[in-house]
Amino acid sequence: MSRVRRAISAIVTDHRSAFAVVAGIVGAVVGLAAVIFNWLIAVWMRATTGAADYSVTGGAPHGWPAWTHILIIAVPVVSALMYGPMIWRWAPTAKGHGIPEVMLAVRRRGGKIPGRVAVVKLVSSALTIGGGGSAGREGPIVQVGASLGSTIASWVRLPTTRVVVLASCGAAGGIAATFHAPLAGAIFALEVILVRFTAETFGYVVISSVMASIVARALQGSAPLVDLNYSVDLASLTDIGWAALVGLIAGLCGLAFSKLLYAMEDWLDWGWERLTAVIAFPQWSRAALMSVVLGIGLFFFPAMYGSGYPIQLEALHGALPIATLLALAVGRMIFTSFTIGMGGSGGVFAPTLFIGAMVGSAIGHLIDPLTDSSIAVFGVIGMGAAFAGAARAPMTAVLIIVEMTDQYSLILPMMLAVVIATGCSRFLTRSTIYTEKLRRRGDILDDPVSHTLLGVNPAGALMQPAPATLSPSDTIMRAVSRMREAHAQALPVVDADGVVSGVVSALDIASWREEGVEHDTALEALPLRHVYVVDTDLPSTVMRVLTSSGVEGIPVLHDDGQGAPAHMVGWISGRDLVDRMYRDQRRALDARIESSFGSRWRERHPRRRS
Repeated sequence: MSRVRRAISAIVTDHRSAFAVVAGIVGAVVGLAAVIFNWLIAVWMRATTGAADYSVTGGAPHGWPAWTHILIIAVPVVSALMYGPMIWRWAPTAKGHGIPEVMLAVRRRGGKIPGRVAVVKLVSSALTIGGGGSAGREGPIVQVGASLGSTIASWVRLPTTRVVVLASCGAAGGIAATFHAPLAGAIFALEVILVRFTAETFGYVVISSVMASIVARALQGSAPLVDLNYSVDLASLTDIGWAALVGLIAGLCGLAFSKLLYAMEDWLDWGWERLTAVIAFPQWSRAALMSVVLGIGLFFFPAMYGSGYPIQLEALHGALPIATLLALAVGRMIFTSFTIGMGGSGGVFAPTLFIGAMVGSAIGHLIDPLTDSSIAVFGVIGMGAAFAGAARAPMTAVLIIVEMTDQYSLILPMMLAVVIATGCSRFLTRSTIYTEKLRRRGDILDDPVSHTLLGVNPAGALMQPAPATLSPSDTIMRAVSRMREAHAQALPVVDADGVVSGVVSALDIASWREEGVEHDTALEALPLRHVYVVDTDLPSTVMRVLTSSGVEGIPVLHDDGQGAPAHMVGWISGRDLVDRMYRDQRRALDARIESSFGSRWRERHPRRRS
């Protein structure tokens, strides 16, 4: 079997057509997974509520006793008791909305996503959404698709670059199958997941996206996900101004949702810490305990149950009043933030579109006397603008809305609204709804070597032990002797407590001799160079201090932030920094060559791996 896999790996790695076939297989598998995912959600929702979509029942009883609508409180709790231990035990990364984990895996971990993540994410997200969680389907299916693509690539033993591409193909297939949007799926994978791509990569992603969409359409039908049953367009070109207004307001609402999402997570983390300090609940029970609050909320506001596509369609048809639309938008922000923050598994893509539809439709009602364009026009534009404001993915925002609604005539006003929403979001915040999760964890998406030759490792990771140290009572002659012994041009002056008094360089000693200073003069009586960096400083700061001070090396200090004297913990010289830069660049180049040529390169160049 290993011989067969090696042969397949060589063929797929060396031949683009063979790799394209594998990309198509990944798309087909992910399309089937998306169909199974939708089926699991429908089955669990029907089993727990007796309705195909409980959000439109208005809280009606389900089952023969008239009081069974009260049982809706227990549905999220029962669901959380099933998926909570599952996530905690087998796949902690399956918690939350999934896309940030895929972004990190593709850009920083060679596309490696364990296969068990696909299974756990599929089941846990179906239980969350079908069990009342106010979350979307796109985040889970993107993570499932990326995991399946990565697993197939790993099974074939492809090099890292191919693993990354197949993981991205899986993500594209997930979006394409879920939203019936093959082009948007491909662009989403390139714009959000990969960021950097080539024409060749685009081709593979498109193949996967198309195959996933074909499988989903064959098994589920080809109707648009949000089917208006008629075509809409701007009644007049002058209405483009109203589209711009919708872009601004809906974009700000999308941004507000992303901020509330993480604020809610912080509040729930704070509450959980206080609760577990009193009662030692296991971590896996967090979602179940907090689901009691979610169940009570659904009892009073059943429209927040699940993804809410039927309600979204009602809003676009103009069937809901302004007050209801605004209540639904705010409710979706709160319920989705709570669902994700408590530990549920689901996406934020669909809730963002829901919020945009409500806000856009509300604006459509307000300006209805001033325009002949239908409310659906502004509701659809609001969907794209809200997503653009939250995720800052303008191409994806335009394409996915027109594909999932089948309203290609709205591309022009949609483009304008999305650009305005993206610009406002970029002006007001640095992070997106996806990257904020990674930023808060300290994960860096970009390749450090690609932005600066020195990387982004702090001084604490670059420092070395000092070649030697001097004490304040040492004389100039003693300093000269120590420098010769250590083959150094500069040394730190450190007292008995480890506190740095300064730095002495060979140039300083030469200057003192010219000034007639006696050789037996103690260093503490002389003007020393007070140059240093702290262990958290970036390499750019270290290089700037080295260059401006003109010394060969500088001490690295540790500041505990408590007001205590900063002690020396290491030493950085310009020579060490350059050597480290050269080693990092060589390793980065070797890794890229190795990932492109695979095991054959490793066998031919065994020494370069070290």
